[in-house]
Amino acid sequence: MALKNQTSGAPDAPRKTTPAQRRRTQAERSSETRLRVCQATLQALSETGYERISTLEIAKRANISRGALTHQFPTRNELIVAAFQYLIQSWENAWPFDDQQGHPNMETDELIDVLWEKLFSPDKYMAALELMLAARLDDDLGQDLRNAMSRWTTKRDNIIAEMLGATQDNERTRTLIQINLCLLRGLAVHKSFDSKPDAAKLIIDQWKEIMREISKSGNFLKRG
Repeated sequence: MALKNQTSGAPDAPRKTTPAQRRRTQAERSSETRLRVCQATLQALSETGYERISTLEIAKRANISRGALTHQFPTRNELIVAAFQYLIQSWENAWPFDDQQGHPNMETDELIDVLWEKLFSPDKYMAALELMLAARLDDDLGQDLRNAMSRWTTKRDNIIAEMLGATQDNERTRTLIQINLCLLRGLAVHKSFDSKPDAAKLIIDQWKEIMREISKSGNFLKRG
């Protein structure tokens, strides 16, 4: 007896194939590792301080081996400078300092709030202060940090003047910008050990009043 061909119903649906995930290049993996190390370094500087951080601690925070860290950054100074450059780049790429969105006009009150919230209040700024203090006693590190900082400070101050509608070719305008930055810088330090949660806000509110009066006088802000 001839056997009938047996079928199991409808034919099997074709298997779905997923596209193979693209493998990251060595350059991409290296870039990601450097980013994680820079972020871990800033975190360690802010929480532990410059004198107490070690490459082993930073490697643990970045979740990589110490060998992988030293492959990317053979010396401690190279690591520190790279983290500092990463921090500066994060400032440059954020509003209102990035060049993509333009620089808005601001009154002094708004400018003070923006500078405090974007630059001086975040914990990352304590990492910058740790490095500025460390640079006093290390000539090589100090020179590298100053080189990294120079372009940023020029750009920052020009943009601040632009947002105020002022011009930096006036010495008094330049001085007022630096006074404002110095007060906020000092307030960042003060905030780190003042137990009163609203201490910074009270000082900022008083500073705004002073800046409003200075702005009204026209003696320091030469409008463009």
